[in-house]
Amino acid sequence: MSQYIVGIGASAGGLEALFALLPNLKPNGHISYVIAQHMAHDGHSDLMEKLLNRYAKIPVILVGGDEDLRPDHIYLIPAGVDGTVQSGRIILSEPLAHNLSTPSVNLLFESIATTYQKKGVGVVLSGTGSDGTKGCRSIKAKGGITIAQHPNSSIFNGMPTSAIEAGVVDLILAVEEISVAINNILPTHKHSISTYSSHLKNETVKPLASLIQLIKEVTKIDFSGYKEETLKRRLETRMAVLSIETYGDYLIHLAKHPEEIFRIQQLFLVSFSSFFRDASSFALIRAQLRQKILAKKNMNTLRILVAGCASGEEAYTFAIIANELKSELSLAFETKVVGVDLNPVAIKQSIAGIYDAKAFKEADPSIVHDYFEKENEAFLLNDDIKSICEFHNKDLFNYAPSQSYDLISCRNLLIYLKGSAQDQLVRMFHSHLDVDGLLFLGQSEMLSPSTSILFHQIDVAHNVYINRQLISPKH
Repeated sequence: MSQYIVGIGASAGGLEALFALLPNLKPNGHISYVIAQHMAHDGHSDLMEKLLNRYAKIPVILVGGDEDLRPDHIYLIPAGVDGTVQSGRIILSEPLAHNLSTPSVNLLFESIATTYQKKGVGVVLSGTGSDGTKGCRSIKAKGGITIAQHPNSSIFNGMPTSAIEAGVVDLILAVEEISVAINNILPTHKHSISTYSSHLKNETVKPLASLIQLIKEVTKIDFSGYKEETLKRRLETRMAVLSIETYGDYLIHLAKHPEEIFRIQQLFLVSFSSFFRDASSFALIRAQLRQKILAKKNMNTLRILVAGCASGEEAYTFAIIANELKSELSLAFETKVVGVDLNPVAIKQSIAGIYDAKAFKEADPSIVHDYFEKENEAFLLNDDIKSICEFHNKDLFNYAPSQSYDLISCRNLLIYLKGSAQDQLVRMFHSHLDVDGLLFLGQSEMLSPSTSILFHQIDVAHNVYINRQLISPKH
């Protein structure tokens, strides 16, 4: 029986992720690997075995029946069945009726949690849906380690995003870095996530400030306004992968590996979105926009800013809403939606307008039917909606639009910023809004006493405000 076991779950886009992951898994005599890759019941499992063996440095075996797990071997569960681990063996079984996809990642991970407990690892790679989230929760509950492929490096980010948003993932990594994490953290389990956390809490903030300054100098991105605890948590993830325990040692590593600065920058910029996220909030904002359009006679252009637009889903949501209002009201106004975000990878996806099914979890099915074309498991936005939007990879604090906006949406960005940075940004929004412009914030965000005088809250539950134009007192 192997000392450790690593379960790997994937669906759409998983094969490409495996091609990048397997070449760097090193034999060490202690770890067995089991892959649950979603396949059709008539999938070509034997062909997949051959393909994976071309990339892996340790043997890939297509499981033909119940058999012992050996260290330094990769076991591929075949199509049409489920696989679990029990007492050092992998057991095949007929799929359960409620499992939508096979092999089931959740079932594999839950068996790993039960059998291996602290010595179990779950890895969630590219895929649609949420398979693996429940299993990751089980592994974490037993003290094991969970890893998700970074959504921005996934061809389809549904599965990793689901696990991350559920709060059951220890490490969020590009696929090429996952093997490094496995090789460094296992088999001794010498460095756990808690090890790094305790070191970070005992250190001063000065090295973190040095890192923030270095990122700014190299990448031009300034994280000084972000809450330090947020950055610490994300830095813990990266340091754990590299087996580095102190800020000082990490700065030394940066000096030796200049490319690392871009990896940590991307980790600090992790962001998620979906179409019509918090659907009831968008129903309200749609009604508010409708009233605004009707009240604004001879409107030429409806202007909307999405601040911190991530991968573009929210910006395109507003474009769809405006398009439907234009048709519903039989008016000829134009719409311009601008998305701004620090994350260059997310901006590239925004411009491409290609998403997986997970992006539509709160959207009405008619949205997908009317505005997207399905290509394999991807959904391509039509050009009419794409033409309404433009995206900029910029720092919001330095963004100076040439015209004011009817609506500014900034949801779930303020919560990551220090109070002073929050106030600075809100004041900028006030100056960039029309007299009766709307401000749309995340449900867990609020204005400070010093900025609340700039807006009147018109809906508490959905955090919608209307701009107040303050008159300067006469001297």
